[in-house]
Amino acid sequence: MVLELPADIPPHVPAGAKIYKDDCMFTFDTAENNELGLDIDLKTYRAYSRNKEYNYTKQNYEATGNYLYLNINKTLKPKEEIDKLLYDDDGEKSPKIRKLEIKNVSEDDYYNTEINLYDVREDKLYPRSEISSDLQGLIEEILSANSSNDDEEIKQWEQEIVPCPHSINVEQFNLSETPDLTQCSQCDLKENLWICLHCGALGCGRQQYGSTMKGNSHALAHYELSQHPVALKLGSLSGDSESYDAYCYQCNDEVKVPNLAAILKKYGIDLEKTKKTEKSLVELNIDQNLNWDFKLDGAHGDKLPPVYGKGLTGLKNLGNSCYMNSVLQSLFDLDSYKRFFKDLKPLSNVNPAEDLSSQLIKIYDGLYSGRYSVPSPLKGEDYQIGIKPFVFKNLIGQNHPEFKTQRQQDAFEFLLYLLDKLDNEFGLQLNEELKFIYTEKVICDNCKHGSLKDELLDNISVPLEETLLSTDNDQKVYKEVDLHDSFEKVVGPELIPEFQCDHCHSKPGAALKSGGFRSFPKYLVVSAQRIKLENWTPAKVEVPVKVPYELDLSEFTAPSFKEGEVEEASSSSVDNRDTFVANPEQLNTLLSMGFPEPRSIKALYNTGNNDAEAAMNWLFEHMDDADIDEPLDLTKETSSEPNQPSDEAISNLVAMGFSHQLSKKALFLSNNDPNAAVEWLFSNPDDDGVIAIEKPPVNVNKEKQELVEKLQTSGSTSGQYRLKSVICHKGASSHTGHYVAFVRKFVDGEWKWVLFNDEKVVLCQEENLKEVEKNAYIYMFEQV
Repeated sequence: MVLELPADIPPHVPAGAKIYKDDCMFTFDTAENNELGLDIDLKTYRAYSRNKEYNYTKQNYEATGNYLYLNINKTLKPKEEIDKLLYDDDGEKSPKIRKLEIKNVSEDDYYNTEINLYDVREDKLYPRSEISSDLQGLIEEILSANSSNDDEEIKQWEQEIVPCPHSINVEQFNLSETPDLTQCSQCDLKENLWICLHCGALGCGRQQYGSTMKGNSHALAHYELSQHPVALKLGSLSGDSESYDAYCYQCNDEVKVPNLAAILKKYGIDLEKTKKTEKSLVELNIDQNLNWDFKLDGAHGDKLPPVYGKGLTGLKNLGNSCYMNSVLQSLFDLDSYKRFFKDLKPLSNVNPAEDLSSQLIKIYDGLYSGRYSVPSPLKGEDYQIGIKPFVFKNLIGQNHPEFKTQRQQDAFEFLLYLLDKLDNEFGLQLNEELKFIYTEKVICDNCKHGSLKDELLDNISVPLEETLLSTDNDQKVYKEVDLHDSFEKVVGPELIPEFQCDHCHSKPGAALKSGGFRSFPKYLVVSAQRIKLENWTPAKVEVPVKVPYELDLSEFTAPSFKEGEVEEASSSSVDNRDTFVANPEQLNTLLSMGFPEPRSIKALYNTGNNDAEAAMNWLFEHMDDADIDEPLDLTKETSSEPNQPSDEAISNLVAMGFSHQLSKKALFLSNNDPNAAVEWLFSNPDDDGVIAIEKPPVNVNKEKQELVEKLQTSGSTSGQYRLKSVICHKGASSHTGHYVAFVRKFVDGEWKWVLFNDEKVVLCQEENLKEVEKNAYIYMFEQV
């Protein structure tokens, strides 16, 4: 008897439908790592898994009535078959498969794939020979379609590289002779060659950090001498593709070059006949991150041992996601995070792929179940199966211009962004143990009148004193600093010149600013200010910092008024969304640099209102925002009223045959995106159309005010801390290079340091933490 396609299941996948076939909606189970494979709902195209511990497929059936599932099960091929893939005819092992290399062998080739239809009602698998042609066709459509992860990844890799004013109209000069395109004109390098599109001069590119590709920066030197801004990497050219590396040194960015074929023809280059011979800048950056190895050895030069178990699970690098992986490993090591997500249950009647709470619960399960902390069957014991949080990455960054891309990002910027997102999602209960009150005192040096200002923070940034000792092979060697000394610089006192006192109105005047902790958090997040602007470009300063295993901040308590000083009205600075007063000192700094006031105020608002340099970096990243010059309008962000769908949008969906109520709900859930609404309608044909508010909105401002009052009266006064984790960065800039996390874990009955390098997780001792000294970027301390 042949199983027929039920009448309530569409015979074809609707255009634009998202197909979730990479892993389970609630776990990181995949068709490869789960014994029973993955079950894909034929109505919603969402994947579920089942085993002896849980049965999410059955749970979905009980909630929706959907009983037919496409079951995909992949089992590793026998060793002799894999050897044929890994070794060439001479018995030599082929290079490792790398994400961006074009190979004839894919990861799927290592597995035998079995396709069946699963009926959850009968708990029975139907082989393809026992199902109808209609069902066969539907299965083929699901199998051949891109998964939702693949679709998002393609979008993220499509960088918005556009022409600049200098590449739109490239001025070319007459050549005295045809240029030699085989070797750098200034050295003997024959790779990483860049041609000046203005005069044909050929120079080698810059050394790419972490790459074996050499470079002596002679193309850059040519620009500095000639001021010819646009150059192109010869090895990146491919006649059948519009993808190539062109760079404008004046704009300091990658660019597109219109009419490139005609420009190259002048130098004897036929674009249609070119073949790509070298990886692009993006590919080099991704390849570096996927294969980076922090060179750490044991005390006697031995290899650091891999470690497995609950809480020792690696996160796979999604191309450029090591910044996110390191932050997640550090946050989910906190007891407060483990307690919170251990007991939290996913919301019902939501798409887990579009719900932040569901994704964080999934990450907690992935990290602490131990199911994925096992050696990779393909890569060996140095790598774990690990978990791949692609859905979380896409969700958390979907409305952010940087975090929604596949480019490397600043881990500290991501941490601040994530903490703010979590506060707005869950209220302060999750991050309360990271919050503290920092008090700032400003007193006029003339009349001794001043004020105190309390600010609720969840991190603190400290400077690193740069004392250059020597320069060795272009590498600057700095004097080691102590983090305790950096805190001394933060708390002051610091002289504020050109201060205008509201009491005595002295001009010009001066004031003294000092600060300190009015309360101490259980977990203290500290960022080292390693990123400096050099020639308007962020660059990292490798000042070594003594590893602060213990940190005593007890002396840095909140300042008070001394005899002879007069206190004016004090204030508490909570993130009040109705009003925002820019820090006058930082605002004046930005204005003196030539930034318009609306931009400066926006930048300070978005970067914490206490760091002109951070605000300046924000401004450079948001120069092209459409509303950059509009005055800051906080009412747009505070509105608790959802965006109501327009009558016209609802009518358009009704015309397609959907009910008015269902159309309204689809638009409401899709933020008024018609395409997403249609996709939702096809995925939820049996929905009742009722818009249910699953949880009340979080009033973060009220919670912050209440927390300030609580900490002012009963906050912790203990400033004794022990280092719990540290995020390290290796590379020339926070937007390139690689991030890892060192986390202090309880392993085999004792506390040990564990290095999380994406899906590589190894044990190390304190003597192995030399890398931390020059590369520590974010510290997380636990109160003793």
